[in-house]
Amino acid sequence: MDFLETWRMPLFFVHIPKTAGTSFRLGAEKYFSSERIVYDYGKNSDTTSALVKAYLYGDAPDSWQFRQALLAEKADMIGGHVRIGRFVSLLGVGSTITFLREPLQRVASEYAHFVRHNGYKGSFKEFYSDPKMHNRQLKALQGVNTEAIGLIGLTERYPESLEMLNKHFGINIPRREDNQGKPKLNAQHQLDKEDVAALKRLNKRDIALYQHATALFESRYAMFKSDQPWAHARLVEASTKRVSGWAWWAGENNSDEPLDIEVWVNDELAGSVRAVELRPELCRLLPPRGGHVGFHLPVKLSAGDRVQCRVTSTGQRFPPTPRRVVEPAKS
Repeated sequence: MDFLETWRMPLFFVHIPKTAGTSFRLGAEKYFSSERIVYDYGKNSDTTSALVKAYLYGDAPDSWQFRQALLAEKADMIGGHVRIGRFVSLLGVGSTITFLREPLQRVASEYAHFVRHNGYKGSFKEFYSDPKMHNRQLKALQGVNTEAIGLIGLTERYPESLEMLNKHFGINIPRREDNQGKPKLNAQHQLDKEDVAALKRLNKRDIALYQHATALFESRYAMFKSDQPWAHARLVEASTKRVSGWAWWAGENNSDEPLDIEVWVNDELAGSVRAVELRPELCRLLPPRGGHVGFHLPVKLSAGDRVQCRVTSTGQRFPPTPRRVVEPAKS
């Protein structure tokens, strides 16, 4: 059975450099076959598919016609070193996947790759001091909340990531470890204290992204192991007057079923609400229910209160740790 017979759109793989992406890509080729995968690694890359060059790098680029051609070709996946905004509005956030890696180790691995394969002659410090190398993972996903992305795996938890991904999409991509500067995916690059301090300062946003993605991953994997459905869910606002956010079921089987959400304040139930309101800012991501996945609950809160939401039917908590209400700014 073709993948597209059971899933609405081709997978969109955001391949962030040195995050086990090559291992995943080659595993996907083994499962789907290379003829069913389309690549975009830049205009001048030999890996970039002819379909991409024809519709996106020609004299008159047309993203919508590219989408139509992609579907006509019955491609199972498109991937490459592209930012998420490249194809997410064409294929939908639910079909979008990526892997993240501990930021300092990722930078060290990319430097080793540049030296080994690109003939880079500069020092490690020169490499990571280049602004283009700062917060590379955040830049790749900029404009889309991590909670909305179909699945975010972790390089350090690659087997579990692949396990969830295969189950979620009903596929069976085999595990591989390719294009590694180290013998194993979880092998560590040794960094001196001066480099660590500088890298932490230059990549604060990547570090925050990775920490948040790790918390989401642990929560999702726990739900997965207990055979509970996962909800893409985000607490957008927790102010002194209201709580609001959005939520929808991951996957296709029950995507039109609205979620009932509980709002908990200081570990006490403050109220329940159904996620059925329109969130126009999400519509470009093609979420379920035409974007009618939002919720809000008027509630009087005080600065310092701890707010956390739960999916009523499963107990899934979001965000993974409660958020503190902040005193509103004085005008």
